[in-house]
Amino acid sequence: MINENFVYSRIGMALVSAQRVEFITGELLKYLVEYDKVFHGITSEEFYNASKKSKNARMMLGQIFGLLKLNPQFSINDEMDTYLKQRNLLVHGFWHNCLNTKSETQSKIAVDFCNTFGKLSNKLESFFKGFMYFLALRHVKDNDHLDEGFKSWDNDFEFFMSQVKQNKSTGT
Repeated sequence: MINENFVYSRIGMALVSAQRVEFITGELLKYLVEYDKVFHGITSEEFYNASKKSKNARMMLGQIFGLLKLNPQFSINDEMDTYLKQRNLLVHGFWHNCLNTKSETQSKIAVDFCNTFGKLSNKLESFFKGFMYFLALRHVKDNDHLDEGFKSWDNDFEFFMSQVKQNKSTGT
């Protein structure tokens, strides 16, 4: 017998984690579009043209990731690709692929998928929060002068910078 409440709580956790990633990437994209000319070297002409076309349209996560990947130094492409596939499975095919029989086996697959997806969501959310922190630092003397909301993202900034350094060392 499966514990449906536990399985559904894991699905709920995964859905909320997906919303957190979608929110922070949308905010990052709005920030980059709004201050595109200020962030010389972070965005490209291709980013500027593509984002200008979509400025008033509601973008899907794949489109947002596509724009953010235009500067690979400031993205984690493999994780973003994996995340997008998993997110699409969660939203469009989860029940059919992971839970349509409600068996013990499918229950375990569903819970494992949700836990893995949640961890990947946390990683991406942290990366994008760190990116926002990085952009915010460009407008203040030092991190003591950041808005209160950013100050809790110190660890996210450190993670972001470690990924940027890794991208530089691998030539990404």
